[in-house]
Amino acid sequence: MRTAFLFIAPFVGLLFINPLDVSAQQTVSDFLLTAFESRNTAHFDAQKAFLKPGNYRYPILEEVELRMGNDELTYEDLQYALRVRPGNPWRIRRNNAFFNATRKEIELRKRREYKENLMLRYELALEYFYNRKLTAQVEESLDIISRKANIMEENLQSELFDGKDYSEAKLDQVEAIENLEETLVELNRVQAEIELILDIGDLNWVDFPLIEVETVAELAVEIVTQSNPSVELDLISQQAEVARQEGRVEKADFDIGYAQVEYFPFTNRKSNYGFSVGVTLPIFNDNKPQIAERKLDELELEGELEFEQYRDSINKTREYEHLNNLIGQHRLIIKKVEELNLKVMQNNLANSEDFDPLTILDLQEGIAKLDEVILKSRFRVLSQFVDFLYTYDALTKSPLTNYLSEDLMLIE
Repeated sequence: MRTAFLFIAPFVGLLFINPLDVSAQQTVSDFLLTAFESRNTAHFDAQKAFLKPGNYRYPILEEVELRMGNDELTYEDLQYALRVRPGNPWRIRRNNAFFNATRKEIELRKRREYKENLMLRYELALEYFYNRKLTAQVEESLDIISRKANIMEENLQSELFDGKDYSEAKLDQVEAIENLEETLVELNRVQAEIELILDIGDLNWVDFPLIEVETVAELAVEIVTQSNPSVELDLISQQAEVARQEGRVEKADFDIGYAQVEYFPFTNRKSNYGFSVGVTLPIFNDNKPQIAERKLDELELEGELEFEQYRDSINKTREYEHLNNLIGQHRLIIKKVEELNLKVMQNNLANSEDFDPLTILDLQEGIAKLDEVILKSRFRVLSQFVDFLYTYDALTKSPLTNYLSEDLMLIE
């Protein structure tokens, strides 16, 4: 399974698109769309543009030869001939089929690169939203802890003052500041990566509605029922076809013969013209090692395809089950938090006549910790959901969909 919140080195930005082309793109969907404009797919377009028939097609005439001969070394015996060797029609057809298969392979390799690019951007976007929300919750916890410490400082002379509780509050402040610094570092790093790709100076995704866990559960069922072979399997299958077609070209790599027109200008004949034809019988192939090599490639790829089909089936089952398990755990956590009912307890204590402000703040701190638990649980589900989409080849499925948005908006 792919890891969602992975460290993405700054040099990753060098693979991305020319920033001059996307200066106006700022939304999450625009960011995902840059996957299809990345520099690391340009060579596929160059290869496809090169594969024109004129660059790979065998000629219809392989050789035209002008011949002159004289059997008796006399002027009267001089003769001329024009010999033509036509191209092997089987080799011409098979060569065309080989490069057509190669063209399809290049297209599948390009689609696989698109898929990887899109996955990388989903991971970046999800990591950004996670760190932004986590930073907000860490700041809230720090604020609560600071208010507790301030109340204790204001009551240093009180009989109820406890030096141990006060020192613990201060140490909690230190820990919260440390956590805040870590989350800010991660948030700034991911934000810088996204801004580099979009070529903007201030990322503004504040109002983006992230997909809910229940929507993920419904959508996963729909995707599983519509599962199709992945682009990786299609690519291996096409590579096997390319190897097969290359082997067929090797088998047809022989001369079929020649046709010759002859001219005898000085002989005493009824006609000064003649012709001859030669046909090659391909009984012995001098390229058997190449044919065998192509066959070995084909067998290897067929075996790899069979194995990858098995592994793809296992991966799909595992990813779907893991996603369902995480969704079930998230629902259980939500249920347990609701059963605690700390917010109602806090309101009741706040409305009582002899409420203790420190107790209220303790409850608020507990609520903030539970919110953080829920946040991590939710993003654990979303991270697995992205892995699930990758495994089921849904990320690049047409029409392109922004699977991070609650309304599943189309990417246009």
